Amino acid sequence: MQTIYLDVLVALNLYITWAMLYCCGVLTHRKAGRLRMGLGALAGGLSALIMLLPDLPAAALFIIRLALAGGIILIAFGWQGKRSFARLTAVFFLVSLLFAGTMIGLYALFSPPGMAVRNGAVYFHVSALTLIAATLAGCGAAKLLSGVLEKRMPEDFTERFRAAAFGQQTVLTLYIDTGNRLTSFGSPVAVVSADSLRGLLPPEVTACAGDISLIPSLPEGWKGRLRLVPCRTAAGERLFPAVPANLTRERDGAVFHCLLAMTVENCFGQDGENADGEKIDGVVGPLDG
Repeated sequence: MQTIYLDVLVALNLYITWAMLYCCGVLTHRKAGRLRMGLGALAGGLSALIMLLPDLPAAALFIIRLALAGGIILIAFGWQGKRSFARLTAVFFLVSLLFAGTMIGLYALFSPPGMAVRNGAVYFHVSALTLIAATLAGCGAAKLLSGVLEKRMPEDFTERFRAAAFGQQTVLTLYIDTGNRLTSFGSPVAVVSADSLRGLLPPEVTACAGDISLIPSLPEGWKGRLRLVPCRTAAGERLFPAVPANLTRERDGAVFHCLLAMTVENCFGQDGENADGEKIDGVVGPLDG
């Protein structure tokens, strides 16, 4: 009879879950904080205790592991809308299935001593060096695949959003730049033309996009609402005045809390229009991968 040490079982699957969450983040262009990643990995490690149960039917095991994948994703990445949650869960679940399938194949072909696979959980004795090498190889493969997928994405990819802030609304067409990772205190930042926000903000506020020294002269009610977002580009560093807002994506109704950083420059393409001839109001990083 195989002897299973619970501390080894949990620790091994904790490490494996962390690696799978990392790969999931790379493939979906999502980044989780260290604490969230750690808690998600711990949840994955504890979920490996399912190995101690009798062999479960395939249908029941599929439902349980899908639910566990969803829970781990919520812990690691938080709630970012239905579409984002479904995509992250699907990618993580597929990564976990790929790993479990690899382990089952290894077990069937070579039957390594001290290895056990049950209910999708894996237990084996392996050197730390081997485990680290395997993790690095898997993460490297995820980065390579992510790079290939990015190159195959369309060059012109825009979305229409309804922006709401301070009781006002306007419609923005934003270019989704997969290379843009600009955030502020964990919130994504959309760099938007000040002209496109004139229906959302008073003119004295949008004027600060061209000269942030005007901020102290704003009415008292607006001074505390503006934030300064640092941005580093090839031309150097600068500060964008920004306001918090909610963006509702028109095609599916997904809502994202973000900052609208104002600029007077054209940084949205050579002609400032998408393939359909619509004016591009700004640029934002992937909101749901």
